[in-house]
Amino acid sequence: MLKEIGHDYSVLVSSTMTRAKQTVDIVTKSIPDVSQEETDILREGAPIPPEPPIGNLRPEKNQFYQEEARIEAAFRRYVHRADPEQKTDRVVVCHANVIGYFACRALQLPPEAWLRLSLNHGSITWNTVRPTGRVGLRTLGESGFMPADVTSVL
Repeated sequence: MLKEIGHDYSVLVSSTMTRAKQTVDIVTKSIPDVSQEETDILREGAPIPPEPPIGNLRPEKNQFYQEEARIEAAFRRYVHRADPEQKTDRVVVCHANVIGYFACRALQLPPEAWLRLSLNHGSITWNTVRPTGRVGLRTLGESGFMPADVTSVL
C-alpha cells in the first residue's frame, strides 16, 4: 500500500514492541530500501486521561502521568511542520492509542478525545503538516487494503 501511494520515504521509525516490529517486517516488503529506526518513545500507552472517563481508564490511575510526557515528547518529535526543502516522507509504525492522540493533537482537537477513535490493527493513518503549518488528516485508520478477516479493532 505505501509503495502505491507514490511517495519517497526517508526513514521507517517504529516502536520497540512486538506488534510494531511485526508490522515493520510486512511494511519493508513494500518499501525495502528505507532505513529503519526503533524507539521506546513510540511504545503503546495511555497518553492522557480520556474525557469522559471510560472503564478502568480513570484519571486517578497513575499510568497516565507516567505515559503522558513520553507520548507528548513523541508527538513533538515526529509531528511538526515539514521543512520547506523536504522531498521525502517518514513512516511511523506505532500503536492505536498513540496514533489517536497524535491525530487529536495535530488537528488541535482536545487530546482527551484520543480514546474515541477506533483503529484497526495494521491500519494506515496519513497525517500531513505542511511548512506553512497547515495540517491535514488524509486518512485515519484505513484498512480497506486488508481482507476483512485479518483486521481487528482495538
